[in-house]
Amino acid sequence: MAIRPPPMFGMKGSAPKPSWGAVPLRVEHRIGVQVPPEVLWELLSKVDGWSAWNPLYPEARGQIRIGAQLELTEALPGRTPRQARPVVLEWMPLEQIHWSDSRSDGWVRSVRFIEVDIVSPTGCIISNGEIFTGFLAKRHYKAHRSAHLEGFRAMNEALVAQAVKIWTDRGGTAPDPA
Repeated sequence: MAIRPPPMFGMKGSAPKPSWGAVPLRVEHRIGVQVPPEVLWELLSKVDGWSAWNPLYPEARGQIRIGAQLELTEALPGRTPRQARPVVLEWMPLEQIHWSDSRSDGWVRSVRFIEVDIVSPTGCIISNGEIFTGFLAKRHYKAHRSAHLEGFRAMNEALVAQAVKIWTDRGGTAPDPA
């Protein structure tokens, strides 16, 4: 008997069957940083501290634990800030945070992810993005993809700047500017 991955986004079995007639659409920004993953996690795991450095979520409250509801103000560039109350789906220290959210009265659903790939003791790649599904996902994606991408880029750059500052303040080696 073959082992199959768990259902995701309304897909069952080995053949993808999109939920609500929409194929999942992904927006992601990736960036590298020369700091230990512990420094990144220190910033990411303290949601209440995001407002000090995070331009995408200038107001944020909550705890990173499965099933917890976060309270976020999402400030996408060029868009009116939006209040969101996503639920944490999964997290793994030093590696990832995933939460689910919905928009347009549930017609657009998403999984938001922040993932840290450790490439060395003091080197990581941060993947910051969102996967959209639902009946109006394609419309939302087309209308807001650029704003989401710019928001993820701004958040990544701010996270890197804050992490490098913390790391160098603690005596770590500053990364070479590229």
